[in-house]
Amino acid sequence: MNLLESLKKWGQEHLLNNLEVKETSKQDSILKEIQSQDFELLNKLFLQHSKANDTSKNSSYSPLSFQLARDNSQYKMWEETGEVLLRNSQVAVFLLAGGQGSRLGFEGPKGAFDIGLESKKTLFQIQAERIDNLSRRFGASIPWCIMTSPLNHQETIEHFTKNQHFGLDPNNIQFFQQGTLCALDEKGKAIQDKDGHLALVPDGNGGCFRAIAQSGNLDWLKSKGIRYVFMYGVDNLLTKIADPAFIGALATDGRALSSSKVVHKKHLNEKVGVFALHNNLPTVIEYIDIPEDLRNSLQDDGTPLFDGANIATHLFKIEALQKLQNTPLPWHAARKHVLEEKNAWKFEQFLFDAFPILGSMTLYGVSRGEEFAPIKNASGEDSPASAKRLLGLLHRFWLEESNVKINPKMLYEISPTLSYAGEGLNQRVFDQELAKNILEFPADFE
Repeated sequence: MNLLESLKKWGQEHLLNNLEVKETSKQDSILKEIQSQDFELLNKLFLQHSKANDTSKNSSYSPLSFQLARDNSQYKMWEETGEVLLRNSQVAVFLLAGGQGSRLGFEGPKGAFDIGLESKKTLFQIQAERIDNLSRRFGASIPWCIMTSPLNHQETIEHFTKNQHFGLDPNNIQFFQQGTLCALDEKGKAIQDKDGHLALVPDGNGGCFRAIAQSGNLDWLKSKGIRYVFMYGVDNLLTKIADPAFIGALATDGRALSSSKVVHKKHLNEKVGVFALHNNLPTVIEYIDIPEDLRNSLQDDGTPLFDGANIATHLFKIEALQKLQNTPLPWHAARKHVLEEKNAWKFEQFLFDAFPILGSMTLYGVSRGEEFAPIKNASGEDSPASAKRLLGLLHRFWLEESNVKINPKMLYEISPTLSYAGEGLNQRVFDQELAKNILEFPADFE
């Protein structure tokens, strides 16, 4: 079946209209886009969601309990186990970095945005330096898989190249793009821009499992003997990348294939997804999908019944990624403004739909002040300013715990090259590194 016949079969033959009048290079580009799309799948999704009734899972949720990891008597053992795995080069890092910084007023990869730190370091640099710290400490390589999107792929690569990969071995970093699906209009027709290019949109964070396999990077990790893959989103300034204790906790659990970090909710109406059980399988309920009666339910001590807030920090055994590459996740539909179409259909997959497929999982509770400083808004809550302040408070706490004499009116930024999580700090180090790898700024920073 040729391309025209295939497009006719799925009602998309309009995509070839006026193609012959375009320059050869533009023709080739548009044809490549068209050939990249699974129009049978798009047709199936359109029919399924345009006629679907409400399928919300509002009846059989129950809480998925957790405790703070540091309170567990096995914490030290977990940490030592994770350190052994890191030392043996059995841990890799997987960054989900397909987003742009548009909401921050920055037209580029969010990870390349100057978020206002005293050092002027970007999120990418902070994360690279945390990986480098662990790699040097344990004398082992830590492969870094970075999933971009068509929106920022080339810019991300250029940012790393310009900055000499922040001192990391470029052979240990792999960039690859997540998949895309064409947006459809209200009649199910693929949307094109004025030049004939398809309105391609990323296929959601759940596409990460397919992308790492199809790009060859899952096989790359397996060839290196990787057993655990630490996965995280780009916009949390306090992510403890490849956290040894987190790795050790999953490694010593004989049942679970995955684990996720969680924090206690700030309040009942905090706009975060929460972990729960649905039909006795783990999942995440998005904030907008939590029935009001469940959102307002309290435990006996007055804390939220559904309290495990998702901070997009996960850990998978390599067997889990192997399973998920061949197990399709459900597709979700959204109606969004795309090009000139005000109510277009967009389809995407969600990462958390992997958890019920994998079955048993563990929740690893962490302190919000130590590990969660998201950057999502230009100002106010969850902004660069709020994240900087949280980092400054945490690093001041590290110094105080190390009995360092500091200025109580100041907050501090400690380079990850100097300390990963507060280790190695003392008065001598502070005196030597102040204004170098330890920077200070006013505590009333807004």
